[in-house]
Amino acid sequence: MTYEMRMKDMRDEAHAEGKAEGLAEGKAKEKTATAKRLLSMGLSVEDIAKATSLSVEQVEKIKAEQI
Repeated sequence: MTYEMRMKDMRDEAHAEGKAEGLAEGKAKEKTATAKRLLSMGLSVEDIAKATSLSVEQVEKIKAEQI
């Protein structure tokens, strides 16, 4: 494998990793936004945790930050 090919592979790998991290971050932000909306609607922390796949502790933290 030539140096140029290896460098291209490394750039491609870094790009793929960055894209995966960005997608994960976007999903986490969406879950948080959904939890905030559900809290404002009066749903229980446990129900929100089930609906968003967040832990009860994460939902409680979001709830505490809203106050």
